[in-house]
Amino acid sequence: MYYPDELIEEVRLRNDIVDVVSQYVKLERKGRRYFGLCPFHNEKTPSFSVEPAKQFFYCFGCNKGGSVIQFVMNIEHLDFLEALKHLADRAGITLPEPDDQGEREKANKRKELLELNKEAARFFFSCLAGKEGREAQGYLKRRGLTEKTIRQFGLGLSPSGWSELSHHFLNKGVPAELLLTSGLSIKSKNGELIDRFHGRIMFPIFDIRGNIIGFGGRVMDQSQPKYMNSPDSPVYNKSRELYGLNYARQSSSKKLLIVEGYMDVISLHQAGIDYAVASLGTALTQMQAWILKKYADEVIIAYDTDSAGQAATLRGLDILEEAGCQVRVLMIPQGKDPDEYIRNNGPEKFKNLVDRAISLLDYKIRVQKGMNNLDTVEDKLKLLNSVADILANHDNSIERELYAKSYAEQYGISLESLQSEINKRMRKNQANQRKPNKSPERRGTQSSFSLPQVEQRYGELEYMLLVMLCLENRLYSKVLKAYDLTQFTDPGARRVAEKLYDKLENNKSCMLAELLSEVEPGVASYLVHISETKCELEDVEKALTQLLNKLELLKLEEIQKQTIERIKNEQDGVRRQELGLEFSRRAERIAELRKMT
Repeated sequence: MYYPDELIEEVRLRNDIVDVVSQYVKLERKGRRYFGLCPFHNEKTPSFSVEPAKQFFYCFGCNKGGSVIQFVMNIEHLDFLEALKHLADRAGITLPEPDDQGEREKANKRKELLELNKEAARFFFSCLAGKEGREAQGYLKRRGLTEKTIRQFGLGLSPSGWSELSHHFLNKGVPAELLLTSGLSIKSKNGELIDRFHGRIMFPIFDIRGNIIGFGGRVMDQSQPKYMNSPDSPVYNKSRELYGLNYARQSSSKKLLIVEGYMDVISLHQAGIDYAVASLGTALTQMQAWILKKYADEVIIAYDTDSAGQAATLRGLDILEEAGCQVRVLMIPQGKDPDEYIRNNGPEKFKNLVDRAISLLDYKIRVQKGMNNLDTVEDKLKLLNSVADILANHDNSIERELYAKSYAEQYGISLESLQSEINKRMRKNQANQRKPNKSPERRGTQSSFSLPQVEQRYGELEYMLLVMLCLENRLYSKVLKAYDLTQFTDPGARRVAEKLYDKLENNKSCMLAELLSEVEPGVASYLVHISETKCELEDVEKALTQLLNKLELLKLEEIQKQTIERIKNEQDGVRRQELGLEFSRRAERIAELRKMT
C-alpha cells in the first residue's frame, strides 16, 4: 500500500515523540533532552535520549535511533505500514484502505468538499466584483489593498441575504449534507439551510498544497463577531493550519513572522514582507509550532501588546521554544497592528522593526518589568525574583550569565546573590524532574537491527553532508552545485540523497525527522547517530563548507593516484605532457584545500 509523503508527514507531526515514548519508557528531562533506560538493550545507566525539538530518539549505548515511526516499529515489532497505522489511529487520522468501501467514500467526500470550497470561492469573488460588492471594494481600497493582491489571496464577499450561497448550490444539485459538512451552510430553526457567512469580506484559507479548505469572514463595520471562521471539517482543522503559509514557505527569507489576522498577513505580503503567516482564530498550537520549525530557521512573533496579546505571546513563545525554534518578538510602537503600522509608516520602517525584534528572554523580562512599578524595594524584589525564575528555566548558560550580570548591575545587587537564586531554582527544577511518575514499566525487549555498510573513505562524510543539509535547507543550492547525486560514492548515502534532494527541490524544506520516516530503520539509526555525535555544530554553514572541501580533496587525491598510473603507462609523449599539466593543476588545488581543512 502506498501513502503520499504528505500523509506520512501529517501522521508523524501529530504524534509527539515524547508523548509516545513516555508510554513505554520513564523519561527525565535534562536540558533540552529527555533521558531514560533504553528499551532496546539492557542497561543500568540511562543512555536513551529523546529530543523534542528535533522529534527523534537516540540511544548512546546501542546506537539505535529514528523518528517516532521507527520507535513504534522497534518497540512493537511492527513493519512500517503497521507502525504508521498504529500512530494514525492514535492521532485520529484515517488511512485509506484500497478495498474498503467506507474509506473510498471518505476520500471521495474530501475531494467533493475541496471542489465545493473552490466553487464557493469563485462565488464570493464574483459577488465582490459585482454591484453588491461596491462597498466592499471601497473598504478594501481604503485598507490599501491593490487589485493584484485581492486576486492573489482570492478575496471575496458573502451576500447580505440569508441563503443566497446555499440556494446557489442546491439549485446546482449539491446535496444539503455536503453543504452542512463544509460549514458553508447551517440549519435554521425551521430546518431550512441558510448561509453561515452574511455580508462579510471573505478570505479563502489555503492548505500548504494550495487547496481551499475553509474560509474566514470579516465584517466591514464595528459589529460583532469581527471575524467568523469555518468550523473544523474533514478537510480543515484550525489547530494545524497557518494562514498564508502556502505563500510564505516560498519566500527567499528563512524566517517566518506570526501575526494575528488575515489583513495583517495580506498587507505584509503586499508590502514585500512575504514571510508572514497567522494562526486561525486560535492560540498557537504545538502542531503549528512544529510546522513553523519545519519551514523556518527563525520565528518572529508579533501579537498585540495589550494584556491579552501579551499572554498569547508568552504562551506562543513557550510552545515555539519547546519545538526548538529560534524565537524573537516584534514590538510595534503605540500598540498598533502590522497592517495599520505599514499603512501609516511604510514597509521599510516595518522591516526595521523586524530587524530589531528582541530575544525571547528580553521579552519575558520586559513583561515582568511592566508588571512592577519599581518604586519600592518590594517591587524590585518581585522583579528580580521573576528574573531568577525566568533565567533558571533557560537552557543557554551563556545567555543566563549575561542577563544575570546585566540585571545585577542595573539594580545594584551582587551578581553572586542573583546567581545564587538562579541556581537554587535550577536545583529545585531538577529535583522535581527526578520525582517518580506513573509511567509504564520498561519493557525488556531486545530488538535486532543492522546499521548500513558504510564506504570507508566517503560514507561517513556523505551522511554528515545530508544531516547538515537537513539542519540548513537554505544551503541546498550550494551543496547541489558542489556535490550532486552523481558524486556520491556510498550507495546508501546516494539513496538517501535522492530522497532528500527531491524533497528540497519540490517542497523547499525537509527536517531530519521527516527524512527518517522514509528510510530503513538501520539507516535512520545511522543518520541520528551522525546527527548526535558529529553534527552538534554552532556554525553549520562553515562546517558544511569544510566538509565539501574535504570531499573534494579526497576525490582529487584519488584522481592523482590514477593519473600517476596513467602517466607511467602512457607511450604518447604529448599525452604524457598533458597528463602532467593536469596533475600539476590538481596538485595546486590540493595544496589549497589542505590549508582550508
